[in-house]
Order: sequence, then C-alpha cells, then structure tokens
Amino acid sequence: MRLTGTLFAALFLFAPAPSYAQDWINIFDLEQRFSVNLPGEPRTEDTTIVSQRGGTYPERIYRADDGDSHYVVKVVNYTGAEISDVRGSIAWEAWKYRKAAIDAGAEITFDGYAQVERIEGHQLQITNTDTTRTFVAAHLLDSRLYVLEATVPQGAPPPALFQVSLQMLDENGERVSFEIDPDGQRKDLGRETLR
Repeated sequence: MRLTGTLFAALFLFAPAPSYAQDWINIFDLEQRFSVNLPGEPRTEDTTIVSQRGGTYPERIYRADDGDSHYVVKVVNYTGAEISDVRGSIAWEAWKYRKAAIDAGAEITFDGYAQVERIEGHQLQITNTDTTRTFVAAHLLDSRLYVLEATVPQGAPPPALFQVSLQMLDENGERVSFEIDPDGQRKDLGRETLR
C-alpha cells in the first residue's frame, strides 16, 4: 500500500505539466511604440474611441487566443488631444470596464493602482458571470494609452506574465523605464534597444 502511494506521488511530481506559454511570441510595434508577449500572431483592427469629453481618437486592437484564454492589447493614440482627454484616459478606461462589469452582473475583485517599468496605471480584476476572470491593466505614456485585457477560464493561472511583458518604447524603438518619486515625478533610467 505504501509503495503504491509513493509511486503515485512520484508519477504526479514528474508528470509533464501543461505549458501555458509554449507558443508565445514577442510582438514589437514601433509605430504604436510598444512590445508585448502574445500567444501567437495577433489579429489587428483599427477603430476609434470616444473620450470622456467627446473627442474621437484612433485605436488599434491586437487580439490573440490560447485555447479558452483570450488576450487583447488596445493602443489609443491621444497625440494632439486636449490635456484633460490625455490625463483622464486611464480613469475613463477603468470606468468603462467597471460599468460593463456591473451591467453584466460581474464582480470586480480588484480595482487599484498599478505600474509597469515605473509607468503608472490602473488595474482591474473581474469575475464574470460565466466564472471566467478578466484582468485589465491600463498605462499611459507620451499621449498613448496602452490597455492589456486577458480573460481566462476558472482555475487558469492569472495572466501575470502577459501584463508584465508590456514594454513601452520611445520613437527609436528603445525601451522606456523610469524611477518615480512619491509625488509622481519621473527620472529617466536610460534606454535599452529591443531590436
């Protein structure tokens, strides 16, 4: 009996685990100034969004799927927009996700501050009525809003590697990274070429 339990434990420990990032690739878009990991070549769509103050701005959407998990990157270009549209874009995007979740009867389980590469943003976690979970992160740099959205089945690991893989780039394709003080003042930490 004890040998059977030991054998079962050994088989369990050494059994191959499912690989969630097996076919993932790095997407690099110099025009939209970002890089991110996605599960395969994304489908893209160009559209527009309406800001909180009624302005219309271009948005590019990238979509990729990994089984029952769905990944979306949205980039809204606010170049030339009124400052209130640019500065309020993260709050507006978070509000739209909150409203959609509440209207659908979903539960918001996290709603708070986030940062990637010391670029401030906002993060939401939503449990949908079908038991899937949606994770959203929004970050703003140089008048571009980057929104990462992942919806995964119940029991699947959170898409943390997807969200932290976001790298925002300057006009030369170099990764932007900052040090930030408690007042929100940024100090550029230098650049690193990704190509």
